[in-house]
Amino acid sequence: MNYTNQSNSFRIFICIAAFFLDPLNMATAQTEIPDAVAVQKKTILAVVQNLEQKHVKPKAIDDQFSAIVWKKYLESLDPNKDILLKTDFQQLKKYELNIDDDLHNGSAAFFNAAYQIYQQRLIAAAAGYKKILATPLNFSNNESVQLNGTLRDFAENQTALTRLWQQKAKYMVLKKMMDLDKSKTNNPVQEKEARVKVDKWLAGTFKNLTGPSAVNEKFSQYLNIVTLEVDPHTSYFAPVQTRNMNSQMAKRFYGIGLELQDKEGDVFIKALRPGGMAIKSGLVDVNDRILSISDANGKMLDISGVPITEVANLIRGDKDTEVSLALLKMNGQEKTVALKRAEIKDEEGRARSAVIEKDGQKIGYLYLPEFYVDMNNPNGIRSADDVQNEIIRLKEQQVKGIVFDLRNNGGGSLDEVVKMTGYFIGPGPKVQIKDPKEIKIHTTKTSALYDGPLVVMVNEQSASASEIFAAAIQDYNRGIIVGSPSTYGKGTAQATIPMGKMGDKITGSPNVSYGSMRLTQHHFYRINGASTQLKGVQSDVVLPGKLAYLKIKESDNITALAWDSIPAAAYIKSHKAEVWDKMLNLAKEAAANKDVFKIIDENSKLLAKHQLDPVSLNYSKFGKQQSELLTYVRNIEHAAQLPDAKKISVMRIANYSEVSGNEWYQKWIEGISADLYLDKSLDIINKIIAVK
Repeated sequence: MNYTNQSNSFRIFICIAAFFLDPLNMATAQTEIPDAVAVQKKTILAVVQNLEQKHVKPKAIDDQFSAIVWKKYLESLDPNKDILLKTDFQQLKKYELNIDDDLHNGSAAFFNAAYQIYQQRLIAAAAGYKKILATPLNFSNNESVQLNGTLRDFAENQTALTRLWQQKAKYMVLKKMMDLDKSKTNNPVQEKEARVKVDKWLAGTFKNLTGPSAVNEKFSQYLNIVTLEVDPHTSYFAPVQTRNMNSQMAKRFYGIGLELQDKEGDVFIKALRPGGMAIKSGLVDVNDRILSISDANGKMLDISGVPITEVANLIRGDKDTEVSLALLKMNGQEKTVALKRAEIKDEEGRARSAVIEKDGQKIGYLYLPEFYVDMNNPNGIRSADDVQNEIIRLKEQQVKGIVFDLRNNGGGSLDEVVKMTGYFIGPGPKVQIKDPKEIKIHTTKTSALYDGPLVVMVNEQSASASEIFAAAIQDYNRGIIVGSPSTYGKGTAQATIPMGKMGDKITGSPNVSYGSMRLTQHHFYRINGASTQLKGVQSDVVLPGKLAYLKIKESDNITALAWDSIPAAAYIKSHKAEVWDKMLNLAKEAAANKDVFKIIDENSKLLAKHQLDPVSLNYSKFGKQQSELLTYVRNIEHAAQLPDAKKISVMRIANYSEVSGNEWYQKWIEGISADLYLDKSLDIINKIIAVK
């Protein structure tokens, strides 16, 4: 294995990667608009080629692979096991060992056959629910339903499936009744109102599942079952998903400046973004209900039952293009408005900081939701630059320590995280990246921007680039890692590869996109040689959290790649052993009083168990179950929130005057002032400030 040093001028991503043209993935045909079969074929062939030729650890696409994909795709179509029958599996059995051959030939035979059956079952389910909800429901019997599909089998026949629909309809109506009636009384008026609302929501849902875009969505789902069988982070993205992914990393997109809200399956305008075309036009108001939105061809699409994320995708588009919205105004009048899309910057999703005063010390709080970067714009935003600016602001405020919050940060750009570790550690190796040919040691060369006391907050959803940062800080003895027993446990790096067909300027044919793949091509390792794969980064000080009993980590994925290690890089620790040991002991001492965390831990365990229990369909028993569930949630929320008398004193930084009036900024300040975990982290950093 060859070793090379790598400066911070690389373009590998953790989670979401830069786009680049790859001739191996560009088809040579020059037809202007490929038909659906041709698109499916070329997309399948490109996906298989990438999996077999470019994955860091290719898996044989054979009969065994085929059988697993066959089973997982059918289960993914109906995870709640309330649409398909066991006989549908038998009907599709002939494809079980043929999918590998179909994939190599670019055939979507199994997908198309499964989709046809699935659509027929959806139509039957829609009619079945409609019939059930047409008459009053009885909630006096002692019956229950298991909502967790993993704990049930598929129905043997239509009679059993209809029985399940009846039970699930009762559950949905019961839940809606509880939402509508705060007094929790079982009466016919509330029951009818709840039935009408559930019927409307289901009608919209089934309409969306059987609509024009459904086949493309399920085709993407099918390809993702194929890719995820190779490893949990190799994925396929359809063209629209590719554009959204790029916008998310760049923290900018083109839209009209709306914040949306889902109410009972209807989409309302919650707020108008300052500077957006919606507020500038004067034609759009808060609480307007969106009825339909124009598609790329100008056709108005009814959005009833469409998920709010897809509604947002319809509103977004290319710069200076026009989108039309049919709105139902508060006065009952319908109005259609046409607005031109313009750039919207996502300030809420960027790094930010605040100064906190605790026990006479000024502490800097630095928050980063992800390691974002705009790869399509050399002058675009970079998370490392934003963090650098926040550190400078905090130093200007003469803070004595910094708490860096990476909770729920799922990763992002490797380039950006390496730069950030340099801001806190200074020159030296930061992470090792391994592919089948070599190991690259990624380093920074500049002096540290901040060398004072440091605490890094993590939880089970701190992944990838977050784990690189936390691991480097820990390996160098640079700061204290505080949070869940361990982080997510992802030790692989992905590149995003566009797939499609190059256009021809001579003939006038445009580029055609088949989407993109996020492909695992590297492993990354700590500078001590250990992988974070499966194991994550273990916290120096453990503070139990509400996610502890949920199966959401890398180790819960059966296709996750194995843990391994490589030789350590050469590096010098920031603190001598005796000083570091003293800091660790003081940090653990500061978090010693864990009674409140026991409450969180115990209720999180009860909540996880409760979600696996069958749900009663008896009105009074259902109410009792819901009350218990709500009690667990409230106990966790109450324990995790500081009482008013003990809230954190947050001092706003002057530079935030441009966002201080925004609702999200005010909520952020309110949130961190009551954050129990942040409060404990402040206690920890105050303990280590005096250590020399």
